[in-house]
Amino acid sequence: MSNTRILMGIAIAVLFQTALLSQMVWAQITLLSSPTEVVLKTTPVDPRDIFRGDYVILNYEISTFDGNKVPIASSLESGDDAYVLLSTVGSTATPLEVLPTAPGDLRRDQALIRGRVNYVLRDNVATTGEDCRDCTSIVISYPIDSYFVPEGTGTELEQYRDERALGVIVALNEEGDAAIKGLMIEGRKIYDEPLF
Repeated sequence: MSNTRILMGIAIAVLFQTALLSQMVWAQITLLSSPTEVVLKTTPVDPRDIFRGDYVILNYEISTFDGNKVPIASSLESGDDAYVLLSTVGSTATPLEVLPTAPGDLRRDQALIRGRVNYVLRDNVATTGEDCRDCTSIVISYPIDSYFVPEGTGTELEQYRDERALGVIVALNEEGDAAIKGLMIEGRKIYDEPLF
């Protein structure tokens, strides 16, 4: 009788782990299959950690915001989730607003990406030295800030990134979850992320 219980316990544990792993894989497949795609421009990052293998650290133009250029919700603090409303008009997505919660319905030419606020700087003087009402600056990190690349291509891709020629195709769902779907160099797709 005790052997049967042990085997039953092992079977339940295996089924639970299989279900959990299947759910994780299914969530990624669903996200990468999303019809909403945006292209984000990257900015240079220095230095590179050579011990992590072929992988590229990505910093996006939508990682740092100046309140004079893009409206930033005043309630955002370090550690908060932030939702960046993007315009999908044009070849790359551009930020419209930084929000503390996801807005309701998006227009057809809009997308949403969720990140985490690294820090907020509130000041009364603009970077130009002039007085301003909202000189808030904010830095946001995203779960797509690094990307493993095919062996031997990391250094070349970092060079394109540093020249601001590397674009990242990002799949987004309605909640703002993001996954890297591919890479572009100067508008030409060079890599597609496989579903598996």
